[in-house]
Amino acid sequence: MLESTEPSLLIREERTRSDIVVGVPHHAPAGRPFLPCPEHPDSDENAGFIGRYLAERLDCCSVIACDATVDPNKHLDSDYTQQIAAWNPGILIEIHGHGKVRSPYDVEVSCGSAELSTYSEALAAGIKRRLSADERFADLSISGRFQDLYFKATKSLTITDPRWLAYHIELSSRLRKPADWPLGKPTDFAYRFCDHMAAALSAKHG
Repeated sequence: MLESTEPSLLIREERTRSDIVVGVPHHAPAGRPFLPCPEHPDSDENAGFIGRYLAERLDCCSVIACDATVDPNKHLDSDYTQQIAAWNPGILIEIHGHGKVRSPYDVEVSCGSAELSTYSEALAAGIKRRLSADERFADLSISGRFQDLYFKATKSLTITDPRWLAYHIELSSRLRKPADWPLGKPTDFAYRFCDHMAAALSAKHG
């Protein structure tokens, strides 16, 4: 289903934990850089694969909007946001993608405001600690310091919603797509990063 190009496909999966939810609002398969959505025309290619894998590792519920025609995380009445609210989580982890053009970091972690920067910085530090023991990620850059981020997520309603603590996680294309081909699923490198991210999240919100 994550390889489908059908507009406005919503993939909901329930797992053991609903106190943590993984959301992916802007998924499209690799090779489809644009969404049929005037509000948010850029897709997060392959982000859905990463989000689903992360949810499996955390054994938590997940919701993925594919080829959305409206911007799912900017509307409280979208089926995406309503599904998150129905699960009533304490923690929301939202996976996004960027091309490392506007941000110098491979990974940005934001909780949507400067006031919550301690949470995003702590998660980023936890991921960094785990990456430091894996030489494959020696050149991977990550930041959770709000003032250093390009993707602050201050206008994402699912991130700023006070009903839960939300992490807005932006991943560069090397963590979502094959490096030498515009098509295809995420690589082993991407999934291994996801293992480290899952471990850091489990340590904080086990």
